[in-house]
Amino acid sequence: MITVKFIWMNMKRIPFLTLILFTFLISCSSKNDKEVNKKAEKSAELELLANGQLRFLKLSGSSYERGFAHGELLKNEIQEVIKLFKEDIKSSTGQEPDEFIKSFLAQTDYKNSVEKWTPELMDELKGISEGSGVDFETIFMHQLGDEYWFNSKDILAHSCSSFGVNKTNSEPSITAQNMDIPEFYHGFQTVIESSVPGSDKKLMYLTIPGHLGITGMNNRSLSINCNTLMQLDYAKTGLPVTFIVRGVLSKETQEEALAFLEEINHASGQNYIIGGPEKVFSLECSSTKVVEFRPFENSLFTYHTNHPMSNNDYSANYLDALNANNKSPEEGLYECQRIKSFQRRFTENTKSISITNIKDVLSSRDNEGSDVVSNKTTYSSVIYELSAKPRFIIAPGKPHETEYIELEW
Repeated sequence: MITVKFIWMNMKRIPFLTLILFTFLISCSSKNDKEVNKKAEKSAELELLANGQLRFLKLSGSSYERGFAHGELLKNEIQEVIKLFKEDIKSSTGQEPDEFIKSFLAQTDYKNSVEKWTPELMDELKGISEGSGVDFETIFMHQLGDEYWFNSKDILAHSCSSFGVNKTNSEPSITAQNMDIPEFYHGFQTVIESSVPGSDKKLMYLTIPGHLGITGMNNRSLSINCNTLMQLDYAKTGLPVTFIVRGVLSKETQEEALAFLEEINHASGQNYIIGGPEKVFSLECSSTKVVEFRPFENSLFTYHTNHPMSNNDYSANYLDALNANNKSPEEGLYECQRIKSFQRRFTENTKSISITNIKDVLSSRDNEGSDVVSNKTTYSSVIYELSAKPRFIIAPGKPHETEYIELEW
């Protein structure tokens, strides 16, 4: 049995809703054994920040308990997001969404990789499913945004811009990103702070209701940012991007996170900027190859959009498209304008980069076209300061029109 107590509280400028979940875990009796009922108290807090633009959900307990609280507290939002997702499936594929999901999951084998590399996340998904009332297969499909795009969308689909800078004498290491995702997700901006049982470790990640996370950091000053690279080879097996994000954030050190990215099998082409207390790394990952990208030798910083610059493990679809357009891999199918915004601001003469400098580029709209850093698909802009007291800074919307706020651990 679960009872939910609602407590309204007032703070300076920001109202928030605190929900305390008292969960009574009752073990079942078998024919031969008598179990003793056990009671455990868990808590979850939901704050509405930035004039209601951002949901900030704090969770504790086991993987399943955190997932259940997530699902129950954001039940309405999750069901609405799933409805919109299914509408997108129908318009994009022409198939009935439930049939498409069933077929997609039957033709791919991502679950085995999740069970192998991040099994605790399956428990969290079960909790989200049961808390929200959405069936598990649909919730699992909800995690496969990149894999859905690779297996059914146009190879030209692109968005997102990321940046990272090493620690200097005057500034800590910093990573940052404009997370650009389909517009039907906009208005559901959510950040979750998740406490790890038996530890003082906490994760904080940007997400969509019902989703495990799309970018984030932990309080060990470890962060991950993601950029889809649809030109690279992909697979119907391997670990999906969502689970890679959470897998990285579960690590204690940057070294462990980098080893994890080298060790796993990747389901989708993706660039990951992995931040740590001293340095940042940008890794272009295909299904069979991981290659570091840095703008120039010994560069203080790195950046990325959605074009591979080091990894040449291209997909057959992309090579066919190049041939059809008489283009070479070096030319590509089109020229990215967003990366020029980083290249103009950060050069070999750059010696120090501040959060103000990063806000400037993430808010930039440097040309008259739609291919600008802060654009119509920008869901949120995040900045992670990876200092001794790490900071999570977010603009829950397009940063050229939405103010940044800092979330407290």
